[in-house]
Amino acid sequence: MKNKHSCALGLMSGTSADGLTLCFFDISAKKVLAYKNYPYGKELQQKILNAKDLKAPQLSQLNFELGRLYAKYALKFVKEFKINKKDICVIGSHGQTIFHAPQAKTPNTLQIGEAAFLAQAFKNIPVVYNFRSADIAAGGSGAPLVPVFDKFICGRKKVMLLNIGGISNITVCAGKKYYGFDIGPGNSLSDSAVSLLTNAKKTYDKSGALAGAYLPDTKKAEELSRLFIGKKTPVSLERSAFSQDFIRQYFKQLSGKDISTLNYLTALIITKSIKKFILNKEDIKNLYLCGGGVYNKTLVKNISLLLPQIKITDTTALGLPPLAKEAAAFAYLGWLTLNGKAGNCKQATGAKENAVLGCIIKQ
Repeated sequence: MKNKHSCALGLMSGTSADGLTLCFFDISAKKVLAYKNYPYGKELQQKILNAKDLKAPQLSQLNFELGRLYAKYALKFVKEFKINKKDICVIGSHGQTIFHAPQAKTPNTLQIGEAAFLAQAFKNIPVVYNFRSADIAAGGSGAPLVPVFDKFICGRKKVMLLNIGGISNITVCAGKKYYGFDIGPGNSLSDSAVSLLTNAKKTYDKSGALAGAYLPDTKKAEELSRLFIGKKTPVSLERSAFSQDFIRQYFKQLSGKDISTLNYLTALIITKSIKKFILNKEDIKNLYLCGGGVYNKTLVKNISLLLPQIKITDTTALGLPPLAKEAAAFAYLGWLTLNGKAGNCKQATGAKENAVLGCIIKQ
């Protein structure tokens, strides 16, 4: 592999809790060298999605269970791709977000996945974890953190980068300035609805096939979208806002048509936010997509139909595989921390100052 002083390993498990993505990223070349997603089983996924309701003993156990699993997958990853551990200068592990409440009376966030197991498995390699807390301590919302990476990749290009995970978040690169915010639901509404409709036999709408088989109730989607578009950007959101409770409240008897409506609603929230908070003040013509939502063909089609003036493609055009980008970002953020550099974007999180993110552990 390349220069050991510029190659970092990033680990990311998003709000969909469907698996762990690892990425080996060369910072100096701005290049993904290897990446892979290791899916979780349904039982573990449900345990993670329900973790905010666990009591302390069970939450502690899950923290260590995930930590062991991260180390196991990381070791498997370097073996699969024949990566020499000596070529890894740092490991950045995002962890699994269990709860995120930056607007609470006492702003807080919790990511689990005990990092000591990674440090034990990769002796002499620093592991950076717990990225979001330092931003909250600096007065921010702890998310989104990816804009710093997006700016690093895009330089002075004028583009938008939309990540569609459980939650959708966007970065705006507008020449010298850049900023970002959480938009609203990404895959979460559709995932929750499919799980309810199939009694958890399925956890997502593969390729958006179910949504694409029906016509959405666009009038209902338009009415519901008003619940999500405020006067200000939402900045940072918790997945539970778009969970099964929302589905049960507004869709009493679920059907395939409702999956289509929720898909359209998701696209509507995304595109309305882009128009209101970005296109009203920025002259940007290109939108790059990443995250699992890229492969929901119906969702991408709906976004394209609602933003006909924008050229939409995925981040492959930027040299970043859509499923690797978030893990690559935390490889880069880990490298920033290792070098004592700030990893947050004040314009994205609302922090009062730039902050070096995360904690470092090394065996």
